[in-house]
Amino acid sequence: MKKATAANRSRARRSSIRKRKGGAITDALQIRNVLIPIDFSESSLHAIECALPLIKRLGADLHLVHVFAPDYPLVSMTTIPLIVPELEIGSRLRRQLKDVAGKYSIEFRRENIHALKGRPFEEICRLARDRGIDLIVTSTRGNTGLKHLVLGSTAERIVRYSPCPVLIIRPFDRKKKAGRNARRELNFGKILVPIDFSECSIKGLAYAKALAKQFRSKLVLLHSVALQYYIAADEYARYDFPLVIKQVEKRSRDQMRNLIEKTDWDGIEVESSLQIGHAGEQICARAIDHGADVIVTSTHGRTGFKHVLLGSTAEYVVRHASCPVLVVPSHERPALASGKDS
Repeated sequence: MKKATAANRSRARRSSIRKRKGGAITDALQIRNVLIPIDFSESSLHAIECALPLIKRLGADLHLVHVFAPDYPLVSMTTIPLIVPELEIGSRLRRQLKDVAGKYSIEFRRENIHALKGRPFEEICRLARDRGIDLIVTSTRGNTGLKHLVLGSTAERIVRYSPCPVLIIRPFDRKKKAGRNARRELNFGKILVPIDFSECSIKGLAYAKALAKQFRSKLVLLHSVALQYYIAADEYARYDFPLVIKQVEKRSRDQMRNLIEKTDWDGIEVESSLQIGHAGEQICARAIDHGADVIVTSTHGRTGFKHVLLGSTAEYVVRHASCPVLVVPSHERPALASGKDS
């Protein structure tokens, strides 16, 4: 696959961040409330381990939530399902969540422990909206292929409907004694930011800039151009294709140059890269090549049938990236109706 790379480094004067708070925009990165969904699996506990240093550094309040199904059966010795009263289930789960907090020496207010009944992604997103959560940190089991198609992904649905940014933590691989997946502590040393020059991606960049300022990170701006194949009746049309590629590359370089020159970076080190190919594939591949610690991307907010037809680059990256992914919603998300899952 042909690729063109433009390396630009820039240091500038001043930074700003757009923070969603009831649709409003402020000038500083303020993460006061962090929500971590827990299902008591190793991957969800791994999310706590990764997020704790970040939460302590930001001085944020941590909320833990477990969502249980409407029917929560236990099997007796005679293999007859026993339906446990909902109040008892909630009480038992809250005790388990407190035990998890104790294991990691987390100081909690009682109201920050949540045991809810319903569909996980719906209740998590609803709780985030009701409690003014600034960041959701969740894990993904890393399913792909047929298993992913059959089981779906709670993490991807949270990304699709969350009213606030979502940080996706990759599963911890015990077999890898070294390497990126072997690390348990979250790092923001190098942040990869996909850019398509739309208003949506600029909002993602604003969030990444605030993180970079907070953690003294380096930013890598990536623009990927996906050229569609076409069939023409004119046998000479194919000779125009290299020219099209050249024109697209030049236009993309100009857009990237303008973005870097006109943005105030406040001393943040910035590098840019231009790639030709599928956006999701290029983002994941370049994250490895550049040694990115985290990918910060935005979502265009498509849902329903349009989302099914067009897919989502953000969700592709969530599914396939080798490092954590932070997804910033670019549009105000409507409240979830019960049973919504498109």
